[in-house]
Amino acid sequence: MPRYVRDKGLEEYVREIGVGAGLSHLDFSRIRCVRSFEARARGTVARVHTGSRALWAGMGLRPHYVIEFISESFDSLSERQKAEVVLHELLHIPRAMGGGLVGHGTLDFKGEVERLLESLQGLRRATR
Repeated sequence: MPRYVRDKGLEEYVREIGVGAGLSHLDFSRIRCVRSFEARARGTVARVHTGSRALWAGMGLRPHYVIEFISESFDSLSERQKAEVVLHELLHIPRAMGGGLVGHGTLDFKGEVERLLESLQGLRRATR
């Protein structure tokens, strides 16, 4: 049975990567991060979750998103690979943050991640 643990440090890392890459349209106060341990997800490093619109309406909340990082896969990645994974998962969250998800067929995820990663690296060089 998988175990899930909220990781506020990872939430801060995700916010830094997202803001640094120019994804300022996202409301990072509505994005949470969890690490999963012993999850059965062959080949998966991370995935994004959201609830149904009925759930959010019933709870009286605006939609939130949870990015699950599969610890056994994510932790061993290089810093660049981790940033790529974070950007990829953030791209699944639509601009309106209305509770839906952006599917793989909708966007050139690989190309968009590369573009965002370049802007992020340019920012890091400029601030050193």
